[in-house]
Amino acid sequence: MKKRLAGILLSCILAVSLTACGGGSDNSAAAADSTTASATTEVGGKVVRVAAVDPQVALDPQQFTYSIVMKITDNITESLLTTTADGLVPTLLTGMPSISDDNMTYSFELLPDVKFHDGTTLKASDVKYSYERLIKMAKMATLLENVVGYDEMSNGEAEELSGVQVQDDTHFTITLKKPYSPFLSVLSTAYCAIYPQEACEAAGDSWGMTTLVGTGPFKMDSYQNGVGVTLSRFDDYHGGAVKLDGVSYKFIEDVNTQVLEYQKGNVDYVDVDPSIYPVYSSNPELKDQMHGFQPTGNYNLLVNCKTYPDAKVREAIALSVDRAAICDSILHGTATVPTSYIPAGIIGHDDSLPEFEYNPEKAKQLLAEAGYADGIDLRVTVNTKYKGNVAIATAFQQQALAAGIRVEVEQVDSAAWSDMKKSGGVDCGISNWYVDYSDPESMLYPMTKTETNSSFWHNAEFDQLMEDGIATTDEAERQAIYAKAEHIMTREDWATTPLYNETKFYLLNPSITGFQMDATFRMFWKNADIQ
Repeated sequence: MKKRLAGILLSCILAVSLTACGGGSDNSAAAADSTTASATTEVGGKVVRVAAVDPQVALDPQQFTYSIVMKITDNITESLLTTTADGLVPTLLTGMPSISDDNMTYSFELLPDVKFHDGTTLKASDVKYSYERLIKMAKMATLLENVVGYDEMSNGEAEELSGVQVQDDTHFTITLKKPYSPFLSVLSTAYCAIYPQEACEAAGDSWGMTTLVGTGPFKMDSYQNGVGVTLSRFDDYHGGAVKLDGVSYKFIEDVNTQVLEYQKGNVDYVDVDPSIYPVYSSNPELKDQMHGFQPTGNYNLLVNCKTYPDAKVREAIALSVDRAAICDSILHGTATVPTSYIPAGIIGHDDSLPEFEYNPEKAKQLLAEAGYADGIDLRVTVNTKYKGNVAIATAFQQQALAAGIRVEVEQVDSAAWSDMKKSGGVDCGISNWYVDYSDPESMLYPMTKTETNSSFWHNAEFDQLMEDGIATTDEAERQAIYAKAEHIMTREDWATTPLYNETKFYLLNPSITGFQMDATFRMFWKNADIQ
């Protein structure tokens, strides 16, 4: 569990880096000429150019869960299934798998003659190998913890995953230890992408650096640290003709420079940081090229339940945050005050709940009832890598005074932040969480085990509800189960409290059509074209 959580947390935290309003931003960018090219054709044909930060690691989601890694690899490698707005669809399969009456055995059939980029044919043994490698890599291993044989592999007693049985080159079964309703959604994640066994083993430590072979619409030509990644069209792609000739990821670290390069016509896609959103959203030449979407997740305030065991104190802390002010003044209207920890679009979200309120008078009353009539001292720890979180903590410091809460903002680097969270050294902290798959289990998973959740919270009823939720496939039952579980977590025990739901923005060259961005912040170029 610890390994899975550490991997997912890193993935989610790195999904977005916020910068404080005016904090080092060069707003003179607003005066730059908007000379975005009307078409994007480089030498070699139609090539989309994407501004990105340098991941500085192998392009291997089984080892490194940074969002930028998956933004690239999703166009090179593929999983058995893909999550779309309409639900799960088979990608490398002839159809959806059949499921046994006890909901524990899944039977799969691969599409015939699917080619990897090296010309070899996808086989069921590659699927088994990829899942066994995921467990051996450890980072995201517990995604497969419900598969028979997982325990033996994870503790070193076995070299193979016995729950995956290969019948022939295109047929295989996966057997679970117990019914697990999100299982197929798990298999759609980038962590469960299928690698060719022979090529992956031959590459060794260079996998994801100099070699990355998949079945996707584009193949990796080069990956240069500090420069970028170059992809070219895979002409034997099983999913039909790909219109683009390639995708070029250009590494540009500064958010202002990224947008300036877009305005100059040197890149075709760029994420817009909230700190500079007001500058560019008001630019008449760019506003129609600005696109927004809401990722499935949230930012939240974690409170250490060992340090603050009284739920009244934790509720008082939640009531002392003016979320509306943070959304307006720091996030420039790119975020909204949440009503629920489970975001809209996910089973368990409750539309009837009120927004989490700012009520310092009620907070003072709760503190008095808990024996703290003179208020409390609260140390809020933030990772300095994310400037926006520092700004939010500083705003909270002023807001909480009205509730009698004296906040000390402690700024630490990434290594210290990680160590402190694991050891229980964070009394209160700002974090974020995004689903890896569209299921409430992915949203609430971190809170199911006291040894892995950063609030060190335990509630037996909540844990049982989580078990009940994965055991049934009835959507109405799951809605009731997860809504109740969240209510316990955020409205009764106040183990964590949502801060805001954000909207992410990006600029896209209007000459490009068919680009797809999903709610888990994954981007796909296979259907894109340049007009």
